[in-house]
Amino acid sequence: MIKFYRLSSLISILKRTGLALACLASAGIGIASATVPEVPVVQGRWEFVVTSGDNPTQLATMGQSIFSTYLLQTLGSTALTNISQFTTDTVACDTQSNNNVTVADSTIDASGNVVVDFTVTLFGQTPFHYVFTGVLAQGPPTVITGTYQRSADVCNQGSLGTANPDGKFTATWFPDLSATWVGAFDAPDVGSGPVSVPASFTLTTNSDKTLSGTVTIIGTGLTAASGDACIVNPVTLQPNMAEGVSQSSGAGFELFGTDASGTRVWINAVATNPDRSVAAVGEDNPSPTSTTGTINDGTNNAYTAYYGITGGPCDGLGGGDAPFLLITKTKKASKRQDGQHDHDGQRGQHGRNNPLSRSSER
Repeated sequence: MIKFYRLSSLISILKRTGLALACLASAGIGIASATVPEVPVVQGRWEFVVTSGDNPTQLATMGQSIFSTYLLQTLGSTALTNISQFTTDTVACDTQSNNNVTVADSTIDASGNVVVDFTVTLFGQTPFHYVFTGVLAQGPPTVITGTYQRSADVCNQGSLGTANPDGKFTATWFPDLSATWVGAFDAPDVGSGPVSVPASFTLTTNSDKTLSGTVTIIGTGLTAASGDACIVNPVTLQPNMAEGVSQSSGAGFELFGTDASGTRVWINAVATNPDRSVAAVGEDNPSPTSTTGTINDGTNNAYTAYYGITGGPCDGLGGGDAPFLLITKTKKASKRQDGQHDHDGQRGQHGRNNPLSRSSER
């Protein structure tokens, strides 16, 4: 046992050498140590929605400016980047809209102050920026709110480089997809076709953030006029299809796969509320008369989906006249009592300008 006078003498020595208090723990004396604030983790799917400040041309042609992305962050780091291949937007000045939006020079600090700079690169033109500056709130739903600036070029007509914001935004976070959802393919919006065909999909998010899994038609309802099945179960997601990569980003996801006979299938889906408004803050329907217009915000509880088929007896079914699929997550038995659920969703290039997939909340 260290005697008190010995301890006092030892502390005096340690102070002179810059090692004061190093031995107090072994002497049984409690010391409060300073803690360094941790940097919040914001990696994942984010839907950045401009809620004010869009110019008349943007609103008339594309509606709200929206960036759907997957942000990347090394644990403990303040730096943010994105998966460019998974990132889409509805900005009218982006005339390329294909793997051309990157996040760089973007950060989050320990207090949750966030800067995300979307750089849009166009062939033969000067890149332009949308820079979002806000504060993280853990929710639910988890959101970033604040102001934004866009480039001051002829097309965007923004205020970037000045002290003036161009408007306000809200970004909503969505968890990775890992579960099974069930629902029913409805009839095409134009013309006739199969009605209320039960279906399900089971998805897993891979380490590279692509999706793997299967889509299954339940029963025999999805058939051609000849009576042949449009899809021979299961549809298995494929990693290297020319049509695209199965992935989730923002509020939605895209799936690309082939069935057992080689027929090619794509599905494009967006997370929705029970009133079918997009389940992202700023795109939802929070009016007093729509009490169900926000309850799924930031979750994967339900999706509205569209499909297309290439090849086989139903070649061309879906596509531009894509029917919708309202999918509700299958709930698994759990010992948890805190009400937490897994979440999933996105929308991709096939639905990017589709008024059904970018519906009233956009």
